[in-house]
Formats: sequence, C-alpha cells, structure tokens
Amino acid sequence: MKKTLIIFYTVACTVLSTLMACKQDHNFVISTPSPYISNLDLRKLHRNGEVTLTTELTRGATIIAGQVTSDHSGNNLPAGLLFVQNLRKVSATIDSLRGIAINIGAAAANYVPGDSVHIKIEGGVLKRVNGILQITGLPAANVQKVASGVTVIMTPVSAVTMLTKPENFEGLFGVIYNSNFNPNIGVERIEGVKTFNEGSGDMQMNVNGTATFKTELLPYSANVKGIIIPSPTTSVPQIWPRVKADFIATSIVVDPSIPLGPNPAIITGYLADPEGTDANYEYIQLMATQDLDFRQKPFSLFTTNNAGTSTPVGAPVGGWATGGLRSYKFNITRGTVAKGKFFYVGGYKLIAGSNSSDISQANWVVSKLYNNLDGDDGIGDKTANLLANSGNAAGIAIFPTTNVDLNTVPSDVAFYSGTGNAYVGGFGYAICDNDYYKRYNGTTFQPFYRQGNNTNKIGANPEPYQFSFLGGVYDVASKTWTTKRVHKTVAVGKTADLSVIQEVTGVTKITN
Repeated sequence: MKKTLIIFYTVACTVLSTLMACKQDHNFVISTPSPYISNLDLRKLHRNGEVTLTTELTRGATIIAGQVTSDHSGNNLPAGLLFVQNLRKVSATIDSLRGIAINIGAAAANYVPGDSVHIKIEGGVLKRVNGILQITGLPAANVQKVASGVTVIMTPVSAVTMLTKPENFEGLFGVIYNSNFNPNIGVERIEGVKTFNEGSGDMQMNVNGTATFKTELLPYSANVKGIIIPSPTTSVPQIWPRVKADFIATSIVVDPSIPLGPNPAIITGYLADPEGTDANYEYIQLMATQDLDFRQKPFSLFTTNNAGTSTPVGAPVGGWATGGLRSYKFNITRGTVAKGKFFYVGGYKLIAGSNSSDISQANWVVSKLYNNLDGDDGIGDKTANLLANSGNAAGIAIFPTTNVDLNTVPSDVAFYSGTGNAYVGGFGYAICDNDYYKRYNGTTFQPFYRQGNNTNKIGANPEPYQFSFLGGVYDVASKTWTTKRVHKTVAVGKTADLSVIQEVTGVTKITN
C-alpha cells in the first residue's frame, strides 16, 4: 500500500509540473502579431489561381510598407499598377528584397519613385493578370503616403542571376549595365521588345508604343534601368524602362578602317583565389590601348592550367587552343571599350567571391559560368579552377581574333605561376612581344613561353582574397612598355567596391 502511494504521489507531481510548465510556456509566447507583411512572405502565399488575403492567411498582418518604384509619367508601365518593393532582414547572406504590383487604377500615377507608402491589403486578391503577380480589388484609399524622397534601392541584374530565379526579381527596380544590342544603327528605334546581351546571356527590354521616349534610336549598348516585369505572352522576364532617363546609351563609335595595333588589349590584373569556392567567381581585368568594337573585330581570351592531372597530358599540341583541362576559351564578340578603359572577362560579376559586392557596373564583355559550361568553340572543359593558384605553368592570353591555333600571336600574355608542362617537344603557348617576352632573341625565333629566354613570370602565385594587379605603363605611340609591369596585390573584402581594383595606387596606365 505504501509503495502504491509513493507511485501515485510521483505521478501526480509529474503531471502538476508538466501543467505548470505548459502554463509558463503559454504565458511566454503570448504577443501581438506584426501588422506588416513583407513582399517576400506575401509572394509565398500565391500558389497558382487566386488567393484572397485574410488575416488568418497572413497571420494577422494587414499592411504592406514599402517604397514606390513605378513612374507612370513615361507611359511605359502597365496602367493602374503601383509597384512597391521592400525587404526584411533574414540573415546576412539571404536577399529578401522583393517587389509587388498593386492594382489601384488611375491613382497609381499619383505616386512617384521614392514615396514611402503603407497599403492595407486585407480583402485584396493576389493573382496573376497578364502574367504579372499583383494584388487586385483594393480601393485607392487603402494607400497612404507616409514619406517622400526616400532613396530607392536599385538592384543590379544580369541574365545569369535573373533567369535562374526570375520570381526573385519580378517587380523590382533594377539596372542592367552594358546591355549590348544589335541594332540597325541610326535607323532602329527602341520601341518594341528588344533582345540584348549583357555579357552573361540574352535578355529582353520592353518599350510600348505609348511610351513618350519610344522614338529614341537604339544604340550598340546602354545602361538600362526599369521595373522587371514578365512578358504577358511568354512569361520571360523583361526590363521596362519607366522614363527616358532610364535608358542611357554607353557605346562608342569605332572607325572600322583603323587597324589594330600589336597590343590593342593588355592584361592588367586578375582574381584567382576568391574567398570560398573559386568556381564561377574568378575573373580577369584588361585594358584597351585603342577604341575597340568587338562586333567589328572579335577577340578571344584564354586561360591555361597545366597541373599534372590536367588532360590531355603531354605536350600542348594546340597551344592555347589545346582545350580539355589545359586551356579554356572565352569569345568576345559584343560590346565596345574606349582607349584607356578597363574591361572584364570571367564568372559572376562579383568583386571577391560569393556574397560579395556586385560590380556589374564595370564593363563586362563576357560573364560566363565556366564551372557549368564548356569553353567557347568547344575549347576547354567546364572547370572549378579557371585560374590556378599554384603548381605548373598557369597564364592568360588575349587574342585579336577568335581563330586561334598553335602559332596565332596574342595581343598580350601573362604567365603568373609555375614552369612545368608549358613547352614540350616544340609545342607550347604562343607569346607576343611585350615587357616580359620576345618572339626573337637576336635572330633566334622563340615564339613560345618557356622557349629560349621567355622564362619570366609577370604575376605570382595568387594570395587568398587578394586581387593581383600588374601595374606598368604602356606607351601607345611607340607600342612599348615604358614601365615594366610588377605584380602587386590589394585586399578585396566582401564589401569592397569597384574603385579598390581600378583606382589602387600603381594600377596599369597608358600614355599617348
């Protein structure tokens, strides 16, 4: 009997403790839900069809707070739609900025970019109309302007990022730098749906027949701002400029009769060891020594990595065009670059690897995910390590042509790592006359790296999280390097901006 009472007492205490704990937990979680919902969370509620926004569905939220990005004064946005974007802090590495369209009829034109608004959404219907996800059924009175002149967040956009996750960009105010068109120059207008390429892939721009700026002529390249809106017929995301000032021509006019010099483009730097993975985050910085239009005169850029395990093994019988894991090719067939200006070839348009600053405002003539795609013209297997960090000979060459074989002379060459596997049995990587290499030593012909006295390296093994800049001064008139390049590095952190790698003391310059 005594044992039974002890068991009963123990169970009773356990139950009482549990109830008390439950009561304490219940008191702890009682709180007032936020009346605000982010566009990130709002967009998740839509799963095809129509969704009526109730407080039960939104967990008590009834208001969108955000900044207006639409401007109807240019008559190029869908009538009646107020575009608003906002963000909420998720974590340091997650982007939560999202846009949404609110259909409030003619009143949408009363708001301008930089207005801060609160929008009561309860009772509205979330659905797609003409391909655009929007909230319908709200009266204009549900929108309250609480501030104006707010700085609008502008999102850099590229094909390689947007086309993989188009819903993340829909409704955002974006900018696409160096949008390269193929116009009937001097005749074709920007009106209509125009396809362009910004270095990483094809994209579309939409200018309606109602737009006040539709008669502007289409240039070779431009920086385009606007709202990202899916096509009503194909659902392909397009950028819709809002006003004339959203479309800024950037191309230069190059006389095709002017011949290329011996070194029309030179190598000025590279990022070979970004923080985290190297795959798709390495890039090369170059400079034009004369005005260049890559439509008129296509170029190509090669990298070579001669690690002992790289295939094909043995002599590089094709030189820079050997391919496999020995070399990788980028064709440069779009865009223009002015004399003395930098341009870039590589993977993502980020300064220091994953989750670092976007530098798409630089002149990227090629942005290609080399870890996902083979090299152009089948030269080069996809690779996680475009630019070697150490080991056998590694280097970069740029050619004033896309037709490259063993004996094609580059515009510039820079080897920066190792010595082995570069010159075997009369086969090697072609060099040009520059500050480190010479095709003739007296009367002796030595056209390849590691042949004769062509043994020097312009760069050095990359250092982690450091941008390698080569410096030097190139004289355009004499076509010679008056100051020899010397390898130096500058730290590039996650938040570094473009000036860190373009304005560093000792950066490459040209004269005359």
